[in-house]
Amino acid sequence: MEIKPLTENVSYIPGRTNVGVIKCGGSDVILVDTGIDSGSGKRILRLLEKHGLKPVAVVNTHFHTDHCGGNRILKEKAGVKVYASGVAATVIKYPFINPFSLFSGVYPVKDLMNKFVMAESSDVDVEIEEGEIKIGDAVIEIVPLPGHAPGQIGVVADGILFCGDAVFAPEVIEKVGIPFNVDIKTEKETLNFLKNTDFSLYVPSHGEPVEDIGFYVLENLKQIERIEAMILGFLESEELSSEEIVDFVLKEIGLKVKAVHHYFLIHAGILAYLSYLYNEGLISLRIENRPLWKRK
Repeated sequence: MEIKPLTENVSYIPGRTNVGVIKCGGSDVILVDTGIDSGSGKRILRLLEKHGLKPVAVVNTHFHTDHCGGNRILKEKAGVKVYASGVAATVIKYPFINPFSLFSGVYPVKDLMNKFVMAESSDVDVEIEEGEIKIGDAVIEIVPLPGHAPGQIGVVADGILFCGDAVFAPEVIEKVGIPFNVDIKTEKETLNFLKNTDFSLYVPSHGEPVEDIGFYVLENLKQIERIEAMILGFLESEELSSEEIVDFVLKEIGLKVKAVHHYFLIHAGILAYLSYLYNEGLISLRIENRPLWKRK
């Protein structure tokens, strides 16, 4: 684990989930996200101490576990204040909402209540909205980036945008096959917004920082459109259930899913496509003891 400087006042800690580090006066720093669990939080704290830095605040880009899992230990050990959007604040405080929502809004199977889906609960001290906020000596800008998750935000400091999971690096897309988004229409809008921005550097939560976000945006849009085309093609001549569509997409992409939490994430991600295509009037929905989808 290391701290990589980006400007005099802004650095990041590369990892499975990149963590932003923004100086805000003396040795005090703001963190952007905290990793997946208390272990991540402890490693971040040790690294900062090694460099003579003290975390005083955390800004969570969104409520997914790999972005807020270290909050609780950082609050306990360092007394940080946690900042998040209103939507994110609710789930960060009540993380059971994550597995609950993935399991159709009912009490989930125990396999979904693990650290990959449900973070340790953490209070959020300040709910934030779009615009500038001051923390210590630092003024940072909050930019809405919904689509991957409700209430997702980006954080701007020194002209650098920490963009959460609004965009994935191409190597990440290749690995996961189906990047998780809850709202396909809004995610497309966010990607097109990013394409037209001119920040000096972009730091996605998963992937290398880049000066030109255009290529990343293009690769994300291409994968979304690829999955859309798969589903539309599959429904051209048959009326099929959601589970049959999930199975088809997994086979087409070449993914083999064995873990329970992985399957339900994929399932939810495909439902987002079905919702989008239905709401756009491209497919029909009929209920006959199960939902049946067909291309119009």
